[in-house]
Amino acid sequence: MVGLHDVKPWLNYFWGVLQRAYNEFEDRVGQIGTGRGSKSRQVRDAVARKLGSFAISELERDCPGVNKETIRNVLKLMRDEGLVEMRGSGRGARWRQAGGSR
Repeated sequence: MVGLHDVKPWLNYFWGVLQRAYNEFEDRVGQIGTGRGSKSRQVRDAVARKLGSFAISELERDCPGVNKETIRNVLKLMRDEGLVEMRGSGRGARWRQAGGSR
């Protein structure tokens, strides 16, 4: 039949593009943090990397996008869990992992 278009090549191309786009989307979604709790995880990971004492302001630099109140709350939870200790109070307070040198 003359004059009819064969859509198969175009459909094969179109489905290939969609498949590649979906695969790339899947890869990128796998790299995104888990949302709820990810800021807490960021703070906990930053604390785990610290050697010696540290201030909340240092964690603010290490955890961009996490506000000071969240950092304080995570540190309080970690203190209650026995993972960190606080020395001093107010702006001069220093934190360190529990069991560290005194």
